[in-house]
Amino acid sequence: MVIRKLVVGLLICGVLAGGTNLFGLQVASAEPVRQGGGIFYESRPDEVALYLSDIAFVRDRVILPLGQEIRVLLPPGTYTDTLILRQDGARVRSYRITPLEAGAYTSSVYSGRTASVLTWETPVVTASAASVEIELEYLLPGASWTPTYDMQVVDEENVALAFFAEICNSALSLDDTQVVLVAGRVDLSQQLDQVPMVTANQYAVGYEPVDVPGLGAGALDLQHIYAAGPLSAEPGDTLYVSLADASLSARREVVWDAARQQETDVIYKVRNTTDLPLAEGIVRVYQDDLFQGSDFIETTPVGSEGSVTIGSLPDVRVRRSESREYQNPQTADDHYLYQVTLEIMNFSEDDLVLLVLDQRVPYAWDFVFSDEPVEGQDNQLRWEITVPAGETRTISYSFRAD
Repeated sequence: MVIRKLVVGLLICGVLAGGTNLFGLQVASAEPVRQGGGIFYESRPDEVALYLSDIAFVRDRVILPLGQEIRVLLPPGTYTDTLILRQDGARVRSYRITPLEAGAYTSSVYSGRTASVLTWETPVVTASAASVEIELEYLLPGASWTPTYDMQVVDEENVALAFFAEICNSALSLDDTQVVLVAGRVDLSQQLDQVPMVTANQYAVGYEPVDVPGLGAGALDLQHIYAAGPLSAEPGDTLYVSLADASLSARREVVWDAARQQETDVIYKVRNTTDLPLAEGIVRVYQDDLFQGSDFIETTPVGSEGSVTIGSLPDVRVRRSESREYQNPQTADDHYLYQVTLEIMNFSEDDLVLLVLDQRVPYAWDFVFSDEPVEGQDNQLRWEITVPAGETRTISYSFRAD
């Protein structure tokens, strides 16, 4: 019989007093809890789901022999109220969790965190059953992942995008463990559901379940589940796993949000033609063999476009000016007359195609525009204009308001 990941001692005191390294813990000398035979098993994950928040869901399966007391060491920091214990596929209804004394181990990684020992009543040995399959599921902090991207601007219509998962691990010892990455944040203040509901919105952004059934989770906004494959790591390691690397088409847009800033934004609308949705994260942008800065990319389903800002145009100047004049001070119809000027100066050698945005003042009236805008949601004004090379273009409008 093969017993996986098993530490066996004829005497439990032999395990405790021998300084054996259990789950990265240096176990110091301690009085034995009982005299006599027993099994002391260190829980190590077979499968792990990592979330964007500082939380991991662990599933551990092991076959243990019957006829001796079984004790299971849970990793330090385990949320013991999330433990699910199964024995030969059936839920164990009664078990005990005992904190391991702080003086029983020393570890800089787990400093200040408490490990726990799990015990329960196991079946007796019979002619047909000399062993039992144990399955543990639990949540613990100390392991998570972050989507990171590198984007190389090739030209105005193409980019090269690399999508990596940065896995930060301070809690788990992984040995060819099957890992999945969940693009979602767990809220442990909510009720924990063993099988989360998959909503229509999750399907809309490209939900693709992987073959790790029954991932336990709290309330979360699930975007996607990525299969990272078998991974090995020790507490303190940071892993980088490539999820996608592709050349993608893009649209270069130049935008000036006149109500909020006095410079243009160069935005690349990148079409996701990979076979995975892109989770929200930070994109590091490179152009002309130089680092150009970082920006945030929103969740981008397969086939849709994500927005990445790569800076402003150095040879374009923009300026918004506004004045107001008090009208009819001696009457009941007193109000202000506002004059707004939007000025775009193109010093480059190429014509500039620009999207200009401004904010319409609510409850104002008598608008007069030099160039008629398109009015969008939230009182937004939009102009799509072309400014010839070396020239200046001006948009002006006026309105009245109390």
